[in-house]
Amino acid sequence: MFQNIIDEEIKEDKSSDTDNKKRRIINLKNLFSVSDFILYAISFMVSMVSFKGEFAPFGLAMFAAVCSNRIPAGFVYIATSLGTLIGFGPGGFLNYLLATLLFIVMTLIFRPKFQEDRNEKQKLGLYVLISSFIVQVGKMFFTMFLVYDLLVSVVFAILTYIFYKIFANSITVIKDYGIKQAFTVEEVIGASLLLSIAIYSLHGLNIFGLSISNILSIMLVLFLGWKNGMLIGATSGITIGMVLGIIGSSSPILVASYAISRNDSRNIK
Repeated sequence: MFQNIIDEEIKEDKSSDTDNKKRRIINLKNLFSVSDFILYAISFMVSMVSFKGEFAPFGLAMFAAVCSNRIPAGFVYIATSLGTLIGFGPGGFLNYLLATLLFIVMTLIFRPKFQEDRNEKQKLGLYVLISSFIVQVGKMFFTMFLVYDLLVSVVFAILTYIFYKIFANSITVIKDYGIKQAFTVEEVIGASLLLSIAIYSLHGLNIFGLSISNILSIMLVLFLGWKNGMLIGATSGITIGMVLGIIGSSSPILVASYAISRNDSRNIK
């Protein structure tokens, strides 16, 4: 009888080992799926973009959004770190490194609230706001204190928080595209904005005098209008035009060109 019990325990141990191996294989496959590679590429490209060369909130916002969605963030962190280093040099990389380390420490000490049935499964907005603000304010201790620098720190923290919210609610479109049958209007517009910011990292690339980033962004608006109708096309076109206009210091005509694109997409449909 005891021998039978021992044999059953050995079988259970072997079955549990095989189950653990299968789970590890599945987790590795999830880390290297097509959607994950797209997410890593977008994270790398987004982290190279800044507002007029001064504000670069997208790397931290993207990393925090991935953590908020409870997606493995190791490769995203590497991608955003490389993008920040290439785009802004050692100084920008140091700021990003300090902000992310402070963000991670805060999430470990003060456990975030978990909420089900939402894209933002962990509420990390306050940690993003505080970590980005502290790092920006910390630089003032090594230079002359100016009210302008304090206001810049506040604006940078608010921008990081806003784009964290946008990215946290739009990553699911990239992650679950082809799996989830329907997405909300906010998810689609947020994902289109995320893609347009990533595409803007190619703004220095021109072929025969044509900007590759502008062409791809307009094609994105055309696709959204053709696939999801006039409302999504118009809203995403105006939103993308305004954000890209602010990032690149472009004229207001850029907003009109993206708004016109949604009319063309309606005619194509």
